[in-house]
Amino acid sequence: MADAYLAILAPLLFLAAFYRWRRTRLPTPPGPRGYPIVGNLFDMPSERQWERYFEWSKKYNSDIIYLNVLGSPIVVLNSYKAANELLSVRSSLYSDRPVSTMVNELLGWGTFLSFMPYGDAWRARRRAFWQEFNPDHARNHRPRQLWHARDLLRRLLDDPARFLHHIDHTLAASIISIAYGLDVRPEHDPNVARAEKALVQFQDAAIAGSFIVDILPFVRFVPRWAPGGAFKAYAERARLDTWDMREAPYKQGVARLRSGAAGPSSILSRSLAKGGIGVDIDRHPDEEIIKDVAWVAYGGGAETSHVALATFFAAMLLCPEVQRKGQEELDAYLGSRLPAFEDLPHLPYVRAIMLETLRWQAVGPLGKPMPFRSHLRPLLTLPPAHLGVAHRLTMDDEYKGYFIPKGSTVFVNIWALLRDQEHYPAPDTFDPERFLKDGQIDPRTLDPIPNFGFGRRICPGRFFAMDSLLISIASTLFCFDIAKLKDAEGRDIEPNIQYASGATRPILPFQCSITPRSAAAAKLIRDSELV
Repeated sequence: MADAYLAILAPLLFLAAFYRWRRTRLPTPPGPRGYPIVGNLFDMPSERQWERYFEWSKKYNSDIIYLNVLGSPIVVLNSYKAANELLSVRSSLYSDRPVSTMVNELLGWGTFLSFMPYGDAWRARRRAFWQEFNPDHARNHRPRQLWHARDLLRRLLDDPARFLHHIDHTLAASIISIAYGLDVRPEHDPNVARAEKALVQFQDAAIAGSFIVDILPFVRFVPRWAPGGAFKAYAERARLDTWDMREAPYKQGVARLRSGAAGPSSILSRSLAKGGIGVDIDRHPDEEIIKDVAWVAYGGGAETSHVALATFFAAMLLCPEVQRKGQEELDAYLGSRLPAFEDLPHLPYVRAIMLETLRWQAVGPLGKPMPFRSHLRPLLTLPPAHLGVAHRLTMDDEYKGYFIPKGSTVFVNIWALLRDQEHYPAPDTFDPERFLKDGQIDPRTLDPIPNFGFGRRICPGRFFAMDSLLISIASTLFCFDIAKLKDAEGRDIEPNIQYASGATRPILPFQCSITPRSAAAAKLIRDSELV
């Protein structure tokens, strides 16, 4: 019997060994040649990395580019086909995340869904988040989204010059209300301030090379008073702020529920209710999961929507003809009432404006550029391996005859995907009609879903985000004209629309004129009930 098992096992072992040998004999994907030991360390671009990676893709005639930095393999995907094949079709291999010792472990972001390693804990939180934000349940949030869209209209009417602040405030208020059932102060809200402080510290900690512990993880055991141990004092302070961001609104929401105070239904209230009658909300069996689900919505929900909505204002400023067409569609369908969610399926051109807003200026074209601050080379930029945008390959793989080694950091050049001229001719032009056919959304058009990721790591809040963006765009277009400012002689002042480097490529402040389209539009805003 043993001989029979050996006769079966031996060929299998031989085939496995041969397959492994064959793979390792394959070349890695093309890319800059690099140098001994440091590899491509000095090839990494310091700004607008997405453009350089796209140039390399064309130079090497390959939609997959390979780099090696100090022995760490990095793969950049520059086409939808490559991203879908590897990250979606082969998602079982590509769903892990690289881990930053400073961010994940010392600062306490390790249970934030976007940065968690793939595994049972991640699946439990992803499942709970999806239950709140899948396409069916996302509709539960629409009353609050509509409330805040109309609050935005009132703020724009009262103080149009601060439109970027109003966008930021209303989106943050919407997320905090939906996550915790809490109200947000009109100005200087402590929960908004907590999030901003913790996120700034996260951004600083995510800069590759800022802290030696991310290069040499064993340094975490060095005493804080020892040379090189100064990072510990920073981490201890920042960890308290991370903890405060996660815990404070949760405790406030629980206290509100315990007191019986009336408030909107929220992720927190619905999740705690799932424990059944008699379960102590202060000792809920899923308390940690509930905290993390609300935290993800709270910490990650508003920023990308803020950039996208600000981009819409910039696009309307630069493209008055697009603005006029959107307003004509709204006027024809709505007549003399403000838009609501049930109207949106009947407004294809407005939806196309939303899709083109997401495509035209990718909110996260690649991930946050990370200036390398170590002694090796100031201002050198490394890929965003620590920001949750990157995937980590858990087994050796092969693609198009290329060998991709286990442990590779893999990320998608979203900017390149959204400028693929096969799908988007004249990609620098803001043209909503690229998404239309015979006056309706063209189902064959490649939807800009790359903005939200791929495979098992695709953003589970994408339907909520698009709902929020679409109702805000429709409401603003219906009520306001967005135009260039005039100088003292009545001539247009040409705007300078620029985007800074960042995880979400934030738009830099710009000015424009925002005026009610008519006295009737202003009256509609004043008379509207905030539902």
